[in-house]
Amino acid sequence: MPKRISPIETTFSWKIQQVDSGRFAEPDNICYHESPICRAAAGSISTPAPVFSTAFGPSVQRRHKWASNLFKGWGKPRNKDAGASPAQDPTSLLDDPKSREEYLQKSMYSGVEDNIFQDEIEKVSTDTTPGAPEVEQKTKENMAMVVDPDPRSRVRWQRKKVIQMVRRNGRLTRDERIQMSERELLHKSEFMPTSVKKLVMLARQIAGKSVDDAIVQMKWSKKKMAAEIGYYLEEARDLAIAQRGMGLGKVNNEILETPKKIQTVDGKWMEIEDPTRMYIAQSWVGRGPWRGKRIDYKGRGRMGIIRHPSTSLTVLLKEEKTRIREYEERVEKKNKKGPWVHLPNRPVYGQRPYYSW
Repeated sequence: MPKRISPIETTFSWKIQQVDSGRFAEPDNICYHESPICRAAAGSISTPAPVFSTAFGPSVQRRHKWASNLFKGWGKPRNKDAGASPAQDPTSLLDDPKSREEYLQKSMYSGVEDNIFQDEIEKVSTDTTPGAPEVEQKTKENMAMVVDPDPRSRVRWQRKKVIQMVRRNGRLTRDERIQMSERELLHKSEFMPTSVKKLVMLARQIAGKSVDDAIVQMKWSKKKMAAEIGYYLEEARDLAIAQRGMGLGKVNNEILETPKKIQTVDGKWMEIEDPTRMYIAQSWVGRGPWRGKRIDYKGRGRMGIIRHPSTSLTVLLKEEKTRIREYEERVEKKNKKGPWVHLPNRPVYGQRPYYSW
């Protein structure tokens, strides 16, 4: 019985015969010219592809010159007579770095020449010097909105102070003299996600301590908000140094030759070598807005509302000069008081040999 041949085997054998006979030309034999002879030769060589060549077996690839550059021929005149001179490839213009930069500038600032402010733009571009820093013009008019936002209120306040100075004949009050000789800084933190009852414990812990000691206490504390308080203490210390010039005793050579021994309000004795060392004179907390609330479900159909609080911390930093002055004032006040007398030293009137009641 003769062997049956499948259509696929027939197609493969026919394809091999065509390749051996030279019917399929190699890619090197492709002509890229547009002359009639080449077109006729190309037409005689080309053969229809087999039906199953795309799905089964190897196929011959035909490459074209125009596939290497998809943009070639764009803008080329269709009339063959007008195309005597070869048209330039539009994409070849972008090979030059200068051409690319000009094209980028043109695309970014297209339409600027039609702007009504073109003269001002060109003037600024010509006046600027390359590499020169931009200097902001700070005039009295420009700074007025920030420095003097409400001139009427400022004038009224100055008039009030002048009247007070004339009325007191130039004498300064005790508080004014203290403010002229001592420095202080009041710093308030942002609202922290904690309650007043929890934060007040840390505020009492750092009150009266030096800033460095308070930062060390917050560093080793187990409380959750201790790290936040330590951050705000460091921020207050930096602001006091930069804005008020506090804590610069070593730089300004204000260190005492012999340490001074004083007693604090709490009754603790301490020695002070640097009168400009900063300490926390006061620290208190303040309740802030509620961060949110949620329902607290209870038994027997009851419910409550749990509110999440926020609290801020405020610290008042002063120098050791203030503690030295306060100690000296307490000692002076105590020395001015005479000895304590059991009975008052005054005459007795209306004495009788019997009771007056």
